[in-house]
Amino acid sequence: MQSPKLTRRALCTLGTLAGAVLASGHAVAGQAPVATPGRKRRAPLVFRNEDFYRHGKFDEEAAKRAYFELCRYFGYPLYESVRKNLFVTDFALGRFTEVGLGAVVWMNEKEANYASLEVFLLPAQVIPEHWHVAVDSEGVRPKMESWTVRYGATFAYGEGEPTARLSVSLHEKEKPFLTVMHETPLGPGEVTGIRKPLEKHWQQAGPEGCILTETSTYHTPAAVRFTNPAIKF
Repeated sequence: MQSPKLTRRALCTLGTLAGAVLASGHAVAGQAPVATPGRKRRAPLVFRNEDFYRHGKFDEEAAKRAYFELCRYFGYPLYESVRKNLFVTDFALGRFTEVGLGAVVWMNEKEANYASLEVFLLPAQVIPEHWHVAVDSEGVRPKMESWTVRYGATFAYGEGEPTARLSVSLHEKEKPFLTVMHETPLGPGEVTGIRKPLEKHWQQAGPEGCILTETSTYHTPAAVRFTNPAIKF
């Protein structure tokens, strides 16, 4: 059985994050502390990659069930809109437990240029390195985005001074396609995002997985570019 790939430093970092968030009740300066409901600690979920493939083909229904299990693990409300609209992908790499995501798009308005979606990541699952370009023929500017963690934790990576000791253990097959290494650890209620248009970025979920909200400008798959040329999205 496969287990999440996190370093000892990552576990210490996550413990610090959790303690800080629980103590303050907030992560953004200027906000009043709020009560944070307790959640009984449980062993992280464990998934086997082979359980998401049938006859060599990605099993989307199995992937959705895994994300629903993740929601129940965290106590995330499984609204009918989530069950009905959940999108899943393994980016055509065949390594869903390592590289993949689930998402529910709440809004994506081209004319008003804004979008909002929920992102679901299994333990140690990676959103692969990518960036967003302009699509002049559609009048689309490079996407800007931010992420607010709701449950679990994630480690976001972008351009800037490379972090000397990463909090995660990189998946071996992803290493050649990860070029930006400035790490930002995020726990519940904490926010970060890309700092400029065209910035390369990627994420790896913590040992329990992660559920986060993305707020951004308009998104179109036609504007996404991946460092790994084998990815299909």
